Amino acid sequence: MAGTSILKPYERRRDPGRFKRMVTGAALVLLATFYGLMCAVLPLQLLTFPMVPILLMVALTLWMLPDIGGVYDTTMENLMVWFVGFNILWPSYVALNAPGLPWITPTRVVVFSLLALVVFNLATSGEFRTRITDSMSATPLIRKLFWGFWLITSVSIVFSGSPFFSISKYANNQIFWTMMFCISAFLATREGYVMRLGRLMCWTAIVVGLLGIYEFHIKIPFWLNHLPSFLKADAELLANLGVSAARAGTDKYRVRGTMPTSLYFAEYLGLALPFILHFMTRTKDIFKQALLGAGALAVACSMFFTDARTGMIALLLSMLIYAFIAAWRTLLQHRHSLMAATVVFAYPIVFALVAALVVFWPRLHVLVIGGGQHVGSTDARIEQWKMGLPKLMTGPLGHGVGRANEVLGYTNPAGESSIDSYYLSLLLDYGVLGLAVFLALFAVTIWIGLRLYRRAQTEEEQLIAPLTIGLINFIIVKAVMSTEINLPVAFIMIGAVVGLAWRQHQRDAVAGAAGGRLVAAPPAAAPKRPRAAWVGATRTGLPAR
Repeated sequence: MAGTSILKPYERRRDPGRFKRMVTGAALVLLATFYGLMCAVLPLQLLTFPMVPILLMVALTLWMLPDIGGVYDTTMENLMVWFVGFNILWPSYVALNAPGLPWITPTRVVVFSLLALVVFNLATSGEFRTRITDSMSATPLIRKLFWGFWLITSVSIVFSGSPFFSISKYANNQIFWTMMFCISAFLATREGYVMRLGRLMCWTAIVVGLLGIYEFHIKIPFWLNHLPSFLKADAELLANLGVSAARAGTDKYRVRGTMPTSLYFAEYLGLALPFILHFMTRTKDIFKQALLGAGALAVACSMFFTDARTGMIALLLSMLIYAFIAAWRTLLQHRHSLMAATVVFAYPIVFALVAALVVFWPRLHVLVIGGGQHVGSTDARIEQWKMGLPKLMTGPLGHGVGRANEVLGYTNPAGESSIDSYYLSLLLDYGVLGLAVFLALFAVTIWIGLRLYRRAQTEEEQLIAPLTIGLINFIIVKAVMSTEINLPVAFIMIGAVVGLAWRQHQRDAVAGAAGGRLVAAPPAAAPKRPRAAWVGATRTGLPAR
């Protein structure tokens, strides 16, 4: 049967004989045994290396596949939205811990499904590759900064004192940083994706905000005592989650939500809160306004219950910045709007009043700037910078991906290696240039987002406002928090701004004017087509299988 499936001119087949078959079988058994031993012995971060030959064969196979066109855009959009939802709704520590494998969670299943789909589409669809490139055509500066940062992170591997670890971390970043940015920029050129993303972040934040209030009441995440044994991936971590993480000198419980720590939870709520404020002020339905107002209050309470200064900073900035830019845009469009003019021209006074309250009202001062109970963390950050700057002098181009903790050598009172500022981590990992390009990427995205919001016409384009404010909150919070757990969501948001910029640029180009000068219209993205019958995974433009 096998022989009849090969064309005769290409058939060079003959029976290998019993001995060769036995030798080949024995070699396969030995190879499988060798790989099994490596999976059992090697630490998890080094499992990438036994996979290199397999990955090379897969890459060669994908390269040889013909270009059959079509794009799995609808399925990619669904997987991206599911990732954002699971990222906040499903605790990362609730996982199936199978021997020899990383923790299995719904979030990871979705991510690797998306990765497989993207890689296959890149290999077999020139249309997909062209549309990804075109999606970044309206924001060339963001594109250059992102790929510049990518290049710096790639080169930093050369300077790593632990190349195996750095390569593993680098591969992980390509999934959660590079892929998330590129695919989000591509999907944002499709009508409806950014609206789905914004609504999801709004309502999931409300859900976890309500859960945070309940957690503060019972002083423990309610699901911890109800987890089945097969989902208890890390018994030590779960035991720590069952103990209050109050600051030294206080007994106030700090809400963690679905995150491992309260700081991570506050950071995510800072990304999501602007979306709640946006939908609350934009809807004309009184019932929805009341529901969203109650949700915003729940999220604000959870941010307060985290006892994280970063949460209170994000809360204040979200309200102040959103009120200003919404009024500013309204005033530009309606010169005679008394309400908008009042908000814009009174804003300096309001900002100064809030600043004075933060400085002189003891309660608010402690919440935002800190008090006696925060002295320990403040001193730790100062000490880390003092230790880090001399390390930077020995490696101005960085010490390699993911090596900041090891290079710094700082341990907290609990004996754990840690860094509190992400900017210090970037300096030690990627050097001065890496930090500068990273900050420039976010700064330029925020600036372009504010300019785009000024000329936004559709409801979906107006989501640039919460996207931009969320990124402002994020870049400020990263000055005092080093974790990368919410960085994939930030890159997804940057990609959404890029895609919306492309759509606005295309609309202006079709009208014959963009920025007051005639331009040629950029290549149009393929129109949104109905979902195929094959569980949403059939290529658009191809018949269902």
